[in-house]
Amino acid sequence: MSALLESPELRDVPDAVTETKPAKPMIEFFTPSQLSAFTPPEGFKLVGDYHIQRAAPFVIGGAPGVGKSRGAVALAVAGATGADWFGCKVHRQFKTMIVQAENGRVRLKNEFADLDCATLDEFVRVCSPPPFGFAFDKLAFCELLRREIENFQPDVFILDPFNRLARDDKAKDYAQAFEELLAVLPNGDDAPALGIVAHTRKPRAEERANGRALLNLLAGSYVIGSVPRAVFIMQAASDDTTDSRIVWTCCKNNDGELGKRSAWERRNGLFVPVQDFDWKTFDGDGEKRRTVSLDDLDTLFEGGKRQLARNGAVEQLMEQTGLGKTACYQALKLDGKFAKNISEQNGLLNFKS
Repeated sequence: MSALLESPELRDVPDAVTETKPAKPMIEFFTPSQLSAFTPPEGFKLVGDYHIQRAAPFVIGGAPGVGKSRGAVALAVAGATGADWFGCKVHRQFKTMIVQAENGRVRLKNEFADLDCATLDEFVRVCSPPPFGFAFDKLAFCELLRREIENFQPDVFILDPFNRLARDDKAKDYAQAFEELLAVLPNGDDAPALGIVAHTRKPRAEERANGRALLNLLAGSYVIGSVPRAVFIMQAASDDTTDSRIVWTCCKNNDGELGKRSAWERRNGLFVPVQDFDWKTFDGDGEKRRTVSLDDLDTLFEGGKRQLARNGAVEQLMEQTGLGKTACYQALKLDGKFAKNISEQNGLLNFKS
């Protein structure tokens, strides 16, 4: 797909997007009995409690660099393997096409290096950044993309990120961006689920949103939150640069249950669940939300001069940092975020910076 999107045909091409005839009437009406008797087509529900379904848009939102693109790749992998996606059940195998404009071949290589690519090849397509961006106002770009979509026939189509398509934060521009995107996709029963990767705005100092209120953090026009049927928000677990954990929340699901929020760690190209996550600390204010840092451990172990039993180390770290028992215990796990710095010998923990 990338070869087509990088084609020199994109140069000096018309600015108009060709109109496509709808597969269904412009508007249809049904009786209550007809609506009650409706049965979704087989394979319509893809993930969760209608969190992701064919012919319906959804959003993966989060701050820059938090891992949204990896979350999109994780969805593609789940579609190929049948594994759960952030705790949501995958109901059948599906194909995923990701059109993205930020990660080059080096980043993509690193993204897939630890994955079973042979298993994914039949089900996943990812483009490299198109040289002219998301040129949905260019006829050649749209025709090339339509051709790739027709050949691959994805069940899920993901655009990453949306702000590279929307030209402004005004509602009109966001609505136009959605229209341009939908114009290249099949419609009717053949329409794929449409995934949008979007940025969240920087939260205010006094703001601590969670649950449904996270929907208000999506950057740009209200359109980005009102159009999709489901919205997921990914947050960094802390501001610590060495903390690879994230918090995942479904803050909107028009056709099913939201489900509980969960904590995950970026590892091996995907995500693994975090056990015993300290939600009290996460939900606290900025000072309380801080996590154990490498400097904290350096102080605790006096630069490696001390050896400590685990229970004693946890208690001393709690007293030293003012953090909860779970946060301190997690920091001292041998397979945790400081795995390279902590080892155990004869029942005692050792530290090296």
